[in-house]
Amino acid sequence: MLVIRNLDVKFNVNGTSVHAVNGISYDISPGQSMGIVGESGSGKSVSAMAIMGLLPSSAQINGDIRFHGQSLRSLPEDHYRKIRGKKIGYIFQNPLAALNPVFTIANQMIETIQLHHDLSKDTARELAIDLLNKVKIVDAGRRIDDYPHQFSLGMCQRIMIAMTLSMKPELLIADEPTASLDVTTQKEILELMDELKEEYNMAMMFISHDLAVVSERCDTVGVMHLGHMVEMGTPKDIFTSPKNEYTKTLIDAIPKISF
Repeated sequence: MLVIRNLDVKFNVNGTSVHAVNGISYDISPGQSMGIVGESGSGKSVSAMAIMGLLPSSAQINGDIRFHGQSLRSLPEDHYRKIRGKKIGYIFQNPLAALNPVFTIANQMIETIQLHHDLSKDTARELAIDLLNKVKIVDAGRRIDDYPHQFSLGMCQRIMIAMTLSMKPELLIADEPTASLDVTTQKEILELMDELKEEYNMAMMFISHDLAVVSERCDTVGVMHLGHMVEMGTPKDIFTSPKNEYTKTLIDAIPKISF
């Protein structure tokens, strides 16, 4: 489904070329879950934004990004836009930054649905309410007409997930989707994403700094450090016999409860 080969991203910072992603390669198959872990600044989000074609024009990108055999980097922007969202969905770390504060949830979801599907406004609204019910927004038929500021951060993340699902993506990239949430809400969102992945049979890329969270829900885990993919394997491989010293450090950093 998604094939990444020697992806390389550089930025020019004050006349100096800075390597954000350094020649990483991996594959994601239909229905597969892949986790990308590493500390802040390791290149996780930059690599995902490169896949989505959302990096600024100042970024120097090299390497091959293929989706179902098609080179995304060679596509004109209008063709890329048809794949972005509809075929490859993206859940951002901060849902409030992704939702427009001056429009109701109904306005934003209906516009998104009609952009990608040939549906009437009334039918799009019904679909939006159904999706809000799926992500467990209570009284969705009424609350769809509320504004983002009337929801908690956790509820806004649920709305963003519903909006992404409205496009029926084949691959969902979740970029630290629980980073700004409290522990209880984190658990609820993660369980919700697990349920929806199974229901919609999506492939998923789960980006996180938390190796323990990723290991519970991913078939493959890639460890990034300073722009490099330093190790990749199954969660069992990573936890029982890590090969890289940085991976060992990440595992050692996982809190352990002792009595």
